[in-house]
Amino acid sequence: MRRGSWGGFALASCQCLLMIVLVGCGGKGLKTHPVSGKVEIKDGDVAILTGSGVEFQHETDEFLRPSGNIDSSGAFTVKTVHQGKIFVGAPEGKYKLRIILGDQSDEGVPKRKGDPIHKRFLEFNTSGLSVTVPSSEYSVSLSKK
Repeated sequence: MRRGSWGGFALASCQCLLMIVLVGCGGKGLKTHPVSGKVEIKDGDVAILTGSGVEFQHETDEFLRPSGNIDSSGAFTVKTVHQGKIFVGAPEGKYKLRIILGDQSDEGVPKRKGDPIHKRFLEFNTSGLSVTVPSSEYSVSLSKK
């Protein structure tokens, strides 16, 4: 009986070793490129987007969605969550963009009345916004109309 237990342990050890080889040895993981940029509102004040976010969607992997928060000057820095880890930047590729509005201040008070930007910028398929990573410039131009 003792011999059978050892065989089960050996089999489990081999399976574990195989999983480590298939998954990898815990290297760097996802290769990303730095992505920092600026949002502007042509006919409004970008400060109203403070606490909102910019979200990217990869053209071939709709679940790859790097994102970043927009500060009071319109600046953002993108990070990517992949397999439970956070990576600075975004993987190489073409992306559609959208804006995710932050609806409340830290105190729970609505930040604005009305729409600070046109609703088309809230969806990937209607925003008309896109970027390619890597690039030297990531600027996002929005409007109310």
